Amino acid sequence: MKTPGDIPQFYLGVRNAETLNREGWEQNFQSPQFRNFANLLTDAMIVVDPDELVVFLNLAAERAARLSKPFESQKLATFQRFSDFDMDEFLAAAQRGQTQGFVRSKVSGTVYQANRRMLSIAGSATGFTVYFLRDPENIERSKRGVQGRAISASDRKETARLLFPERLKLQIEQATRAYARGFRILLLGESGVGKTAIARHIHLTAGDKGRPFIHVNSGSIPETLFESEMFGYERGAFTGALQAGKRGFIESAGGGTLFLDEIGEIPLSSQPKLLNFLEDGTIQPVGSSVAKKIETRVIAATNRDLSDMVRNGSFRKDLLYRLSTFPVEIPPLRNRTDKAEILDMMLERASAERGAPLKLSPACRSILLRHSFPGNLREVKSVVDYLDIVADDVAAPEHLPPSFGHGPSAAAEDVQSALELSGSGLTLKEMTRAFEEKVINEALDRLGSKRAAARELGVDIATIVRKTNRAND
Repeated sequence: MKTPGDIPQFYLGVRNAETLNREGWEQNFQSPQFRNFANLLTDAMIVVDPDELVVFLNLAAERAARLSKPFESQKLATFQRFSDFDMDEFLAAAQRGQTQGFVRSKVSGTVYQANRRMLSIAGSATGFTVYFLRDPENIERSKRGVQGRAISASDRKETARLLFPERLKLQIEQATRAYARGFRILLLGESGVGKTAIARHIHLTAGDKGRPFIHVNSGSIPETLFESEMFGYERGAFTGALQAGKRGFIESAGGGTLFLDEIGEIPLSSQPKLLNFLEDGTIQPVGSSVAKKIETRVIAATNRDLSDMVRNGSFRKDLLYRLSTFPVEIPPLRNRTDKAEILDMMLERASAERGAPLKLSPACRSILLRHSFPGNLREVKSVVDYLDIVADDVAAPEHLPPSFGHGPSAAAEDVQSALELSGSGLTLKEMTRAFEEKVINEALDRLGSKRAAARELGVDIATIVRKTNRAND
């Protein structure tokens, strides 16, 4: 039984020309389920009612038509006049009963493959008409069996492997479902924990591959330029403006994802205009008197405590509420249990890129697994990249970056210490004891525990306890 708002059954209706009454079809077109589903399509979709009124445009149609304002509930003839689509030939062919043809772009000359489907109204000789327009780029992608994407397949594979410790899986799956339904996601976590990779994963998994993913680092935009960069500007809006004007980040994200990274860095003076966009989906470029309706979904991220910023007056409470429909807290690497898996994945990728295996000696692996990695995933990648450069096939402790205290400089200092002891007048046994004490004390200072020092030095903890007690006698 067909029910208005049932997306799979609606599309079955399109294909098989099953009938509903007019009210049933109108409920379908207005339902959030239908609109969210239709907005995932890469083909432009235009729905026209029996009175020749445009009742629905999906995001792909709005983007391709280059519309400056919403055109629903406008006559099809008016839509043609103001849009980029030259549909005259196709509509004339449709009058002769043809269901396929071509539509041309007035500006670029791009030729779209056009299809027409009739949706009959029960008890009436009339019905709704649905037009699907596919551009040549999408046709070529379909022939190759690959959907166009703003993010590479390797990115998708990496995010899937890298970002899902068990306790995060459910949250990210829930966030993806919320995003697909149009809710906003707020990613919270320290720098380097993988917020950008998670945002990309959500964008892809929710079905937005082939649609724009616009990553905006809010902290990198000077306050004086924030409004023009985010909302765009018209020709001659200010001194130094580009002759043709400029599209802002929000408009560039139309039909896809706007990822507002470091949202806590947005100037307080610019927050009201961003709030307005989040409330009604419209922007007004600098120098323009016309508002534009932009359909895009928003993911925000920050490493700051936004609640604390609200309390001290540097971040608007209403903006926080608008952004945090579904918050996701990402733990730092020091609190995660999958460090070994992450390290192995990074090594596997480095091995693939160099065309030869990159492995870790047991001692080097032990040091890395004990390291807290305050820089989180970003630091892991940096360390593996360093090992990729300095090591041949097996990375040892001396290949680690100097900050680990195991590199060539540390080894040279140890040799120098031994040479100094050799001229001190001590016996070999006394020099050996002094050198052992130095090495053990340095390990204890760096690692903070006897057990960790024992693991690093390759001895049992009883040996460390005995030798430290002897040094204190």
